[in-house]
Amino acid sequence: MKIRNATLVLAIIAALGSPYALSAGFQLSEHSAAGLGRANAGEAVIADSAAVLANNAAALTRFDSTNISVSAAYLVPKVRVTGNGPDQGVNNQLTNNNVVDNVIVPGLYIASPINDTVFWGIGVFTDFGLATKYPDDYLAGSIGGETRLETVNINPNLAFKLNEQFSAGVGVSAVYGKAKLTRTLGILADAMNADLGTDVFSRTDTAKSLDGQGWGYGFNAGLLWEINPSHRFGLSYRSKVDIDMSGDFSSDVPSTIVQPGQTVSGELTLNLPSIAEFSGYHQITEPFALHYSVVMTGWNVFKEIRATVDGQEVLQKDENFEDSFKYALGGTYFLSPNITLRAGVAYDQTPNVNNVSISLPDSDRLNYSVGASYRFNDSSSIDFGFTFVDAKEGTFTEPLEDGDGNTIVDVPFRSEGDVYIYALQYNHSF
Repeated sequence: MKIRNATLVLAIIAALGSPYALSAGFQLSEHSAAGLGRANAGEAVIADSAAVLANNAAALTRFDSTNISVSAAYLVPKVRVTGNGPDQGVNNQLTNNNVVDNVIVPGLYIASPINDTVFWGIGVFTDFGLATKYPDDYLAGSIGGETRLETVNINPNLAFKLNEQFSAGVGVSAVYGKAKLTRTLGILADAMNADLGTDVFSRTDTAKSLDGQGWGYGFNAGLLWEINPSHRFGLSYRSKVDIDMSGDFSSDVPSTIVQPGQTVSGELTLNLPSIAEFSGYHQITEPFALHYSVVMTGWNVFKEIRATVDGQEVLQKDENFEDSFKYALGGTYFLSPNITLRAGVAYDQTPNVNNVSISLPDSDRLNYSVGASYRFNDSSSIDFGFTFVDAKEGTFTEPLEDGDGNTIVDVPFRSEGDVYIYALQYNHSF
């Protein structure tokens, strides 16, 4: 539906202001509590719990008995988005002080030897997820709304001890994905009513909504080089996964595709990136070890979010992410046979340097981590980890479009926030 009321369009442009830029991403790396406590430094090589298979299948060869780990991380984001234009009244209407929901990220891992040279393991965990929500009557509802993504990776692995120094591992992934994308009309309802000379539309009406789910498949591989008992390196790769989702599409705006109150079948393909990691571990002294990781995430496959109904495009958002790197350095101090202390720091780059979105509010960030483990006996232990994520403040714009996909105005925003992550994990060996 075209908006032909030029006076109202110009008023919106004048109120909302001028352009800037921001970054975003939705990767999760909270696979284990011990890993969280060292800023995930050395995750492809340390192997202090069965959760290592989420980072490097080859490290399964370090287990001489069956090990089970159950973990849960609690993420508490404090993310705020505000308007950044010249009109403070409009800025206040663009403010959301609780953009990202709190979330629990669980994980379950099993690692076990088959014989002296062959090992197996399976993990159920997640590498990607997102939950952002704006009020139903949000002024920029057509670019805010609700964005929710949940993924579960079911990942069986095999590892082989090639000799005393080298191990290799492979695995396959079945990734279940569930997504919900809802956009409301917001200020576009005012423009549409003015265009029609009625009050048919409300700011809370749904402009577009797609609720879908589906499966995607991939693989992972890894190598472990144990130079000696004090020094080792790990290298791993997890392939990209394309999840083909199908679900229900609806809208309160009548069109040739769907009428208000009607639901039709829609499709969306979500391209999840590859992950490559190099890690090192060095026992510097008897009580102290140093470890590190460099992680490259192949975000360049995430070009757009595009949904279709019978081949016709109903939702499209350019993303054009770029590959990003994470650099992590950590230390482990073995205080006693029963108590282990950890700390670490990481610099995590954002992948979104080309396009902007208030539905993915994030930026380059520094992670500061501490953690500890307590061993009850030879068979059981518990890990605790805490990370403070310090995200850079950013200013950016996002285009506000009419019903035909024409840009009316670039809406200016400011994003700021931190994340507090707490994790707990229980480990048991048999």
